[in-house]
Amino acid sequence: MRSLIESCIDVGSGFLLATFLQLLVFPFFDLYPTLTDSAGIAIVFTCVSICRSWMWRLLFRRIK
Repeated sequence: MRSLIESCIDVGSGFLLATFLQLLVFPFFDLYPTLTDSAGIAIVFTCVSICRSWMWRLLFRRIK
């Protein structure tokens, strides 16, 4: 159960950080996403990050 909580905190904080950083950094590139747009982009990258992390874990478990 602790591992699940840690994963939720990790993924949730990454999502919030990604959304905030997009709102902060994108205007430097003349991009002005809405909060909804930033959240949508963050969801896509969060899903990719979860899949990437899962695949690495599978690989390293097979190597053991």
